[in-house]
Amino acid sequence: MVCRYPEMRGKVALVTGGTSGIGLAAAQGFAREGAVVVVTSRNEKRAGEALRNFGGDAAVSWVGSDTSDGKSVARLIDAILARHGRLDYAFNNGGSIGSDDIAPIAEMSEASWRRTIDGYLTSVFLCLRHQLPPMLAAKQGVIVNMSSIYGLRGHSIPGGGAYAAAKHGVLGLTNSAARHYAASGVRITAVTPGWVATPPIAAWMAADPAFAATITGLTPRGRLATPDEVANAVLFLCSEAASAMIGSPLAVDGGFLS
Repeated sequence: MVCRYPEMRGKVALVTGGTSGIGLAAAQGFAREGAVVVVTSRNEKRAGEALRNFGGDAAVSWVGSDTSDGKSVARLIDAILARHGRLDYAFNNGGSIGSDDIAPIAEMSEASWRRTIDGYLTSVFLCLRHQLPPMLAAKQGVIVNMSSIYGLRGHSIPGGGAYAAAKHGVLGLTNSAARHYAASGVRITAVTPGWVATPPIAAWMAADPAFAATITGLTPRGRLATPDEVANAVLFLCSEAASAMIGSPLAVDGGFLS
């Protein structure tokens, strides 16, 4: 297979939440480009299953980590540097949601709000906090943060307030960090997908036809994006072809915002 981004060969790429959905698709994309890939998640069994999706010649490994825990993230980056000596790309895709996040704001528990903000926003801050020092020392690197179309507008579902708040926060954090470090050689940006047919969303659609019709109707082309379509955007953002994209979020929404 011909590489689209030959500059990625031999570079080290980290994908958080890299064992399913968009994260797994991005990790596979980096591997196809010849990068050395590290995926991280909290579930070792699922990780073992995910690693079997890579070709036998792929340089890919798993390191367990909880990205909402600063000490865990620090250990993750230390492990990558000890094993590979560098970090060139990071896709901060991992996230977790509070148990009643789909409740309207007036009914949501404080604990669920905090879990959702920690899972989707604090986790990105912690990843940036520990990914930036080795990249700054090397005067190079690209970080792509996972936001959402709901980081650009209010959520379509009344219970999505905490999620939308977290994803808005990701963009504010991304833009601020991108501006601050723009002259350092480290580039930071974000991807903002619309609805994507990840395994959890596909299962939810299968179980609830009304929900499936609602979210499909939000996209003018009449279908959800695939994980590979979002992963392709992430790889582009990491490539030299996107060298002028600093802080600029890239919408992969099938026309949702049009």
